[in-house]
Parts: sequence; structure tokens; C-alpha cells
Amino acid sequence: MHQTKTQAGLTGKKLLIITFDYELFLGERSGNVQQCLISPTDKLLAHLDKYAFKSIFFVDTIYLLRLREQAAVSSLAKADLEAITNQLVRMLNSGHEIHPHLHPHWIDAVYDPKINEWCLPDKRYYTFAALPEEKRTELFDQSVDLIRSVMGMAKQTHPVDAYRAGGWSIQSFDNFRPHFLKHGIVHEFSVIPGRYLYSDAHHFDFRNAPIDRPVYHFSRDVCERDNQGGFTEWTISSLPRTAMQQWIYFKINGMLHRLHICGKFAGKAIAFNVKEQGDIYNRGKATRQIASFEGLNPYQVMRFVRRIKRQDYFQFISHPKLLNEFELKMVGLLLSSLSKNRRINTDFRKYVKVD
Repeated sequence: MHQTKTQAGLTGKKLLIITFDYELFLGERSGNVQQCLISPTDKLLAHLDKYAFKSIFFVDTIYLLRLREQAAVSSLAKADLEAITNQLVRMLNSGHEIHPHLHPHWIDAVYDPKINEWCLPDKRYYTFAALPEEKRTELFDQSVDLIRSVMGMAKQTHPVDAYRAGGWSIQSFDNFRPHFLKHGIVHEFSVIPGRYLYSDAHHFDFRNAPIDRPVYHFSRDVCERDNQGGFTEWTISSLPRTAMQQWIYFKINGMLHRLHICGKFAGKAIAFNVKEQGDIYNRGKATRQIASFEGLNPYQVMRFVRRIKRQDYFQFISHPKLLNEFELKMVGLLLSSLSKNRRINTDFRKYVKVD
């Protein structure tokens, strides 16, 4: 079963949410700030601003907390912190939103001043739940304060009331609930209905999340709809693929690789051992892909445009660090195509009804 057409809660409007995880690589090599964050994000912002599309950037706050420490003793780290802060302020002044996104294993990261990069070899605190309770409070408080401090430098601001968990590991929500309540966070953006992954790093299981209701209230369980709940889940969308569509996709990507259009990543992702993973809505050779700008090609652009035309709600999740020059051009093509649809709204705050 795939996500069906839903009521977006906006009269005559479609809700298109464009989100990014603003972070470096999370494994043995973080990559550098210019390649992984500043350059690709500047290009994304240029496309978004051209068509007046709003977006949400979930900022890896614990990385920035560690970067602040190094900025006191390293001129290169100080320059990185200044570049990131200036970019975040530009985002805000252009009408985009920034919110906290915690990857707790940054507390064990090792900085190499010679190459101005980080190594994150220890996964023991990859999930928020793995932290001691006192450390959870400290890091969450500091993360919200950091976002608010950046907002204090901008001309445009918004409530700091949204969150996405690192590695989608938002469960058990009881670990997050007191911090959400303390800081007034009411919007949650981590759930991909039907997906689950247990590894030596991740822990999420969204098999019970409602597939027919992409936006819903909840109280203590992100997968359990509760109309009286004080939190709202904004689920990440997916794009179904038939066996034929899968074949076309891989043929196109194979050609792009042979033409050396797809570049190498500037860092290394976290290495993890999978214990159990899957998607309950995959059926044989028919699968789903998470709605993302990564891997975009003209065929994917066409399919996304058609899919969004049929639905009243759609959410993208992407990572600037993973986008090469070709994919960034494809983002421009996608947004240009979507901008022709006058019904599209990209501001989730204008959503007026959740049943």
C-alpha cells in the first residue's frame, strides 16, 4: 500500500515541505565545511529563493557546539564557525527556518587541526536514548539555545518549535518528550511510515505509523495517532518504484557514472552493522524510495512532479553534503517545474487543519 491522496488542510492548496539535514559526514572523515555545507547550500538557496519556496534546515547543533570549542584555539575552526553562522543568518533573512537536529556521538568526535576535519569513530552515543539523562538535558538545552542565538543575529525569526532526530532515531519518544515540553517543541519530522532499521547505531521502527494520514497528532508514541495529543508528526514522503521504473532509474544512473557526472563524496558516512531493516510497503520487486534530492536525474524529476500533482501533501528530506553539481542542477529543474503549479504552498505553518 502506498501513500494516497490526502487533504492538506489548505483550501485549494498543496502542501510541499522541503527539508534538509544540515550536517557534515558522520563517520571516520567528516569532510570540510566549504564542500559539504557552504557551497551546496548556497546553490540550494539560490534555487529556492528564485521560486520563493520556503524550506526547513535541521541544523546539527552538537557539531556546532564542538566547533565552538575548537574555534577558541583554531583559526580554521573559527573561520568555519563564522561561515556557517553567516549562512544560517542568510537563510533566516530569506524566510527559511532552522531547527535543532541532534547527532549525540559528536561528543566523542576528534578534531584534526592539520586538515581541519573531524573523525567520529565511536557510535556508542549515536542515538539520543543512549546518553545519560543528565547529558540529554545538557545537550538539548544547549542546542535550542544555539539556534536561538543565531536567530538573534537575523532580521527574520520564527518559533524554535520543530525537531528531526539524528538517524531518524526518535524512539522511544519518552526520551524526548520532557525536552519537547520544556522548550515548546511541538512539530516532529522524523517518521517514514513503514520503514524500520535496527543496527549498532540506529534504532527506529515506523511500521505502525499511519500511512493514510501523513500529518497527525500524537502524545507519547510517534507512530500512534492521538487527536488530543500535543505534538504533530509531519511524515517524510516516499516515491514508489515498479520493477520497470527501478530498471530505468539504474540504467540512467549507470550512464551518469560512466560519464563521470556523479562525483565522489567529500567525507565518509558512519559505518554500521545492520541487525534488521526493511519497508513493509515494499512488494516483491516493487519498492519505495525516500523522497529526496539525492540521486535526482531528469526521469526522477518527471516522476516527482507527477506524484506531487496527484497528492496534497509531500515532504522531501535531503542533505547538502550528498548533492553533486549535476543533482543541484536537477534541483533547479524540479523546483522550476513545481513553481508552475500555483496551488503549491511550501510553508507548513499555513497548514490549518489536522484531523
